[in-house]
Amino acid sequence: MKAAVLRSVGADLLIEDVAIAEPRDREVLVRIMATGVCSSDLSTIRGKTGAQLPLIPGHEAAGIVERVGAGVSRVKAGDRVVLSWAPNCGHCFYCNESHPTLCDTYGAAAGAGALWDGTSRLGPAAQPIGHYSCVSSFAELAVVPETGCIIIPDDVPFAVAALVGCAVTTGFGAVVNDARIKAGQSIVVVGVGGVGLNAIQAAALAGAETIIAVDTNPAKTEVAISYGATHFVSAAELDAVDQVKALTGGRGVDAAIECTGHPVAMGNAYAMTRPAGTVVIVGIAPIGVNFAIPAISFPGSKKRIIGSIYGGGVPEQDIKSILALYRRGKLPLDRQIGKRIALDQVNEAFRWLETGVMARTIIEFGA
Repeated sequence: MKAAVLRSVGADLLIEDVAIAEPRDREVLVRIMATGVCSSDLSTIRGKTGAQLPLIPGHEAAGIVERVGAGVSRVKAGDRVVLSWAPNCGHCFYCNESHPTLCDTYGAAAGAGALWDGTSRLGPAAQPIGHYSCVSSFAELAVVPETGCIIIPDDVPFAVAALVGCAVTTGFGAVVNDARIKAGQSIVVVGVGGVGLNAIQAAALAGAETIIAVDTNPAKTEVAISYGATHFVSAAELDAVDQVKALTGGRGVDAAIECTGHPVAMGNAYAMTRPAGTVVIVGIAPIGVNFAIPAISFPGSKKRIIGSIYGGGVPEQDIKSILALYRRGKLPLDRQIGKRIALDQVNEAFRWLETGVMARTIIEFGA
């Protein structure tokens, strides 16, 4: 198959002919139809996550099941599926504790750039290529764990399903599952990117009365408002914390969703949140980076700081709920799609992403 391979940190991906093995026990071979170009992939390419190389990036994807391995019962050849980048085993400590995105089996596999048995299906056995988050969708085909396949209705375009595989679910779930925003409450979303826009949409659907978008780029004002924000604060011009507090009568918001991964923004999100409010950290910081909060005030603040991964819920359930809202016209996800490109333009797509382009670039493959 053709695949985009990362062989050196900071370098362009190389389009190569890569061998892919047959699916093994409880594994599925999927023909990738669409995959999004995500900031998480960019972080890996730039060396921020410390991933082992070589590997094939890509984790936000949808496609068609080609073949299934032994023991597979959830899907069959021909099924249209969105891929979950956090497939869970269903029986480890965290799965039993209702935290499937923290699955021990998945965590060990993803950390090793492998599938659940600790080995790769990519490249020759003597020189294997690593899997990225048990997906590796910058390729024509992917072998994934069975629980990473979620069947989608025939009327959901592959490009839309791919977005729901990561950005949409991550932002939407951070509001619904972690912040648990209720009608009439206030919320700030720090970072108006792919995840932030979906957090804004979720807050609007939940009935939040005050939805404040914060970003260093004031050019994002219009798009933030169009997605449901009631106010936009430019962090590049004035003190964002003071502006947010002024918009909430000096108290601060009921919840903050931090989507940038920058320590200053994380600290600001904490400061923008009222006492007994909730701070949800979604953004991924580089290895070794910390953020600080005023220790003297923390006990008396009664604030909750929550780390949010993949929307903080059960990905399969969240993805089905989001797609139901899309099909009912409640979530206009098509508007998030920008350029549609071929695999050989992947490096250009990452350069567009670094310039701050708002719409999601989608890599599409022929049938």
